[in-house]
Amino acid sequence: MNAVLTIKKTGSARMESIHTRYIGGGTRRTFVVGLILTMLFALERTADARSSAPPPPHILFICKAGTVKSAVAREIFRRRAAERGVSVIAFSRGITPEEHVSPALRQQLIADGIDSTRDGLQKLEQKDLEAADIVVVFDPLPRTLVAPRALDWSALPSMNDTYPLARTDLDRRIDALLDAIAQGRAR
Repeated sequence: MNAVLTIKKTGSARMESIHTRYIGGGTRRTFVVGLILTMLFALERTADARSSAPPPPHILFICKAGTVKSAVAREIFRRRAAERGVSVIAFSRGITPEEHVSPALRQQLIADGIDSTRDGLQKLEQKDLEAADIVVVFDPLPRTLVAPRALDWSALPSMNDTYPLARTDLDRRIDALLDAIAQGRAR
């Protein structure tokens, strides 16, 4: 019994399907062995494709309290990245963490489907800055913490006072950052 393994490219070079065909008669055992070999080959090709892809960038959003601008930006950024199919890891931290969301803002966030409390409140540490590929700051960092390169988004209006205006500005900034990441210009 002869086994023929063919790889058929369909569409782009990334989309490949694997076909196993047997010529002549054969035993069930031979068929199973051929099938297992075909599956192992496919798994190896999938693992190779995954390992050659660069890891997703880690994006760190930082604000004073860690509950408003950075947390809201993190959630919107995650949502927009998922909608675009851009692989990222986004997280946020507070310089001096405290609950700072006004009741009015909380209602607006709920209406927009944003849960700024999803990841919990965490204090910024140097290791967070070192783990990030891109750092976005809404407030100046303490002198004891160093971020070699950071995007300064401190001009964003107050979310507690002017959420619609701040949200429009934040959406624009997030879209520009996602464009840069998708085009490989950010890191």
